[in-house]
Amino acid sequence: MKTVSIMTWYSYENYGSVLQAVALNRVISDLGYKAVDIAYDPSFGRATHEGARLSFVSKAIRKIANNVRGTFPVSSTDKSQLFNSFVSRFLTLTDDLESKEALSLFSNCFDAYVCGSDQIWSPRCFDSSYYLDFVGDSQRMVAYAPSFGCDSLEPFSSGDQIASLLRRFNSIGVRETSAVDIVEKCTGRKPLVVLDPTLLLDGKEWERFATQISENEPYCLIYLLGSDNCNLKCAQEIARANGLRPVLVPVFKRDQKLDYCARFPIGPAEFLSLVSHANLVCTDSFHGMVFSTIFQKDFIAFERFDPNSSDSQNTRVYSFLEMAGAEDALLPRHELGEWEKHFGGSLDYSYINPRIEAKRSESIGYLRSALARATADRAGDH
Repeated sequence: MKTVSIMTWYSYENYGSVLQAVALNRVISDLGYKAVDIAYDPSFGRATHEGARLSFVSKAIRKIANNVRGTFPVSSTDKSQLFNSFVSRFLTLTDDLESKEALSLFSNCFDAYVCGSDQIWSPRCFDSSYYLDFVGDSQRMVAYAPSFGCDSLEPFSSGDQIASLLRRFNSIGVRETSAVDIVEKCTGRKPLVVLDPTLLLDGKEWERFATQISENEPYCLIYLLGSDNCNLKCAQEIARANGLRPVLVPVFKRDQKLDYCARFPIGPAEFLSLVSHANLVCTDSFHGMVFSTIFQKDFIAFERFDPNSSDSQNTRVYSFLEMAGAEDALLPRHELGEWEKHFGGSLDYSYINPRIEAKRSESIGYLRSALARATADRAGDH
């Protein structure tokens, strides 16, 4: 059996990151390969974070300020254990690697190398390892649904290096339509837009990964990654106006003080269960929207970022909603006070599902063909 390595994010306590990693690993395995995720977790500060090069002192000040405001990310030993257990159960990993130098040991160990999804290609936290710069034979390299998290590379000093790295790939499939222009400008080739890996599995398949949670009354799940109080207040109002008990997935420490915050640790399996049993979902999370769609839930998509800001990462949300035909779910920031006109009824999944199914077939077809090319005549190479 030929082996395929995957470079993506999975080691952070982020539901979307872990679940997309598990999905891609599962799909590649189902295509007949041995899929192995490279356990790359560089030491803090090794990657180049443009616009966030803070001194130690200023980092400490920001941490203290966030803690006081209650907007410091929440974590717990129980939650960490749930994440670690989920990853251990559903991902095959290499030994831990904490440096780019260690990655060079894997430059010729696999039949193909895939850089996976999430914002691993973001110029805001540029790390050339996620462009597979350690791989010697570019013929073996495949990109499946990475995201830049921006509309252009021009504001970033890493743009020229990214362009050079992109030109090494034979097969590139990107997650957002905005990434098509970026790749085409850098390589002269137009990439295919493919689905986020989580969408390659349907609701029934994802239910096998879920841990059942008993909620005795109808509820609205609230999952907001942004710290905007306006979005949170609006979500709470929407829940209660629809006769639903709000259930908040805690993201910040302040969330734990709210009486409608979930009182149990939530790992990836618990998150799946909460979405699948919700009567309504209010979220600004890309993967919150994706899983709402997978489980055919009514949902409201909040804008996490100011759409007029150069730091906005809303493009992935717009791209997904357009692809799915679920644009009606979007609630723009400037219309929070008029949410009723954006919530006129249930989403039409008789229209949404065929669109996703067609794109799923196309995306898996791309991955199948790209891996076949990458692994062709490689049986005796290592």
